[in-house]
Amino acid sequence: MAYHDLSLTGAQLDTALGKAHDELHASDHTDGTDDIQTASTSQKGLLSSTDWDTFNGKADAEVYKTISIPAGALTPVETNGAATGTNEYATNDINLDYFAFDATTLEKVQFAFTMPEDWDRSTIKAKFKWSSAADSTAGDTVEWGLKAGALSNDDAIDAALGTGQVISDALLADDGADVQITGATPAITVGGTPALGDTIVFEVYRNVSGTDDMVEDAWLFEVVIQYQTSATTVAAW
Repeated sequence: MAYHDLSLTGAQLDTALGKAHDELHASDHTDGTDDIQTASTSQKGLLSSTDWDTFNGKADAEVYKTISIPAGALTPVETNGAATGTNEYATNDINLDYFAFDATTLEKVQFAFTMPEDWDRSTIKAKFKWSSAADSTAGDTVEWGLKAGALSNDDAIDAALGTGQVISDALLADDGADVQITGATPAITVGGTPALGDTIVFEVYRNVSGTDDMVEDAWLFEVVIQYQTSATTVAAW
């Protein structure tokens, strides 16, 4: 997949947009021309051919969006599901819901929803917001994982999810006093050949068999999914 530098200087963008705005409002519609077409032509004349292609192609650019899923929207699986809880941080009474993941048993939670219609159906990435139970020590490592699968019309619900990807994160403060935000996972391929309108099932787990060495429970607050959009226009229903 090709990626392009789609940046304009502030002056170039202001000039192009300002010129288009002025011409749209100055026209008296007496010559029968399309004002937007006129504005676009004038706009192009203000930029080099390279900058014009950059400006005019921004709608077709690779654009990334995120979806945030808090702990309250997660569901523990029946087999080795993580335990839910709410913690109040004493001084300012900050309350956060979490799922507590064990240090030795691979525990899991899931969530499922229909991805936005501008998703290009390619790989996704994830970050995890988390902390730990008390008695943890800064420098301990936790490894979070995510896998996903698509369910189309007439698909078997009990289908295997795609291959999971993991990201390691080192605890920053003793006793889980600070919020942790991991780096992004490697690209995650959604299993099942996803199509528009599919239900996507996600599974979060603590990869205790990896580099994970924190002996306390890891508390998951939130999962953030990043996806790439498609330039394809979605028709109205």
